[in-house]
Amino acid sequence: MEEQQESTTTTTTTRKGGSKRSTAKQSVDHGKRRRIQRQIELLKDDRQSDEDDDEEKEEESDDEEDHDTDVLVGTEGYFQALQGKSQTSNNTMSKLPVLEPQEFYDILETMALAKHADDIATLFSMHKLHFNEWYFKLHAGFNLLLYGYGSKRRLVNDFVQSSMTDGVVLMINGFFPSITIKASLSKLVVDALDVTASPPAQMQDLVALISNYFMDENRSYERLYLIVHNIDGSTLRNERSQQALSMLADTPNIHLIATIDHINAGLLWDNVKTSRFNWLWHDATTFDDYLVETSFENSLLMRSGELGGARGIQYVLRSLTSNGRGVFRVLAEHQLMEMEMEGNDTARANESMGLPYHRYYDACRESFLVSNDTQLRSLLTEFIDHKIIHAKRSADGTEVFYIPLDKSTLCNVLEEISDQ
Repeated sequence: MEEQQESTTTTTTTRKGGSKRSTAKQSVDHGKRRRIQRQIELLKDDRQSDEDDDEEKEEESDDEEDHDTDVLVGTEGYFQALQGKSQTSNNTMSKLPVLEPQEFYDILETMALAKHADDIATLFSMHKLHFNEWYFKLHAGFNLLLYGYGSKRRLVNDFVQSSMTDGVVLMINGFFPSITIKASLSKLVVDALDVTASPPAQMQDLVALISNYFMDENRSYERLYLIVHNIDGSTLRNERSQQALSMLADTPNIHLIATIDHINAGLLWDNVKTSRFNWLWHDATTFDDYLVETSFENSLLMRSGELGGARGIQYVLRSLTSNGRGVFRVLAEHQLMEMEMEGNDTARANESMGLPYHRYYDACRESFLVSNDTQLRSLLTEFIDHKIIHAKRSADGTEVFYIPLDKSTLCNVLEEISDQ
């Protein structure tokens, strides 16, 4: 029995040891399998991540292509524009060819093609239906003021040619840079009216002469039609021009038709001028181009030497003191006297019409504008730097100063100075 028990015990021990070995082997195999499975899963994850990256890159490239072709609007377009890189060009205005004035105008006329020509023609024909009404209002004692988008020059000229045949017509182009009311009225007195006396030098006397003529019962012409294109032009905005026009408009038998384009044109007239003008405002929107009105403006594409400098001179003179403007007036009045004696009305002044330095200094000192040579030299240096006054030495070495402007432009500048 003991031997059987021992044998059974040894047998059981042997079985227990074998089972332990088998379970250990099974645990080792299971661990290897799990490690292999993990490695396989990691490989699969790496492949999947690579595929996802490739898809994302393709989507980004597609988005970039869509970004190049499609343009977003609104807030998305704003942020889209911020994200993109700003591209600048090396092309500048200085690389463009400089054109002659006539060449510039010819190109502008050919390039400015009329859009909606049929609609504009229809609108123009509708305005022409009011010509009889406008003519009646003028003879009723009112004056016409036409406003609206587009040039009204062609419309007014057609109205003048078709209706105003019973009197004298004086047309003033306010958009012209060197136009003056005084010069226009002087030409009216000399060329049209049968006035034997020479036109007065003062503006008030000239306006009074024309007003008295058309109030006289023995006059040769029944009426005067005063046409002012752009009464709000830069050369007609001064107090003297507006006052002269208002006095003429208030005269019987003188009828005024004017056009405006500036949004603040109504600020030109106070209560007295408004009552004299007695305006009737009419909307005359034509959608015509402003080629004629803007043809006298400075352009970066055109040679500046061919353009008048009246506007730039006025800007500089406004920034000076009264003594500085007086120094300019002394030279301008002397130059106008020389141009009047030589009969030079259209050409620009040269050194032959200028003023030598010693005479210039004596005239300024007698007018109490300067007290010493240094003050005059400093003012002349500023004028020369701005190319308002030119200096040139004569044959005997004397320094001569002159203003390179024509007669009408210089008169306009002097009127502007007198109003300041």
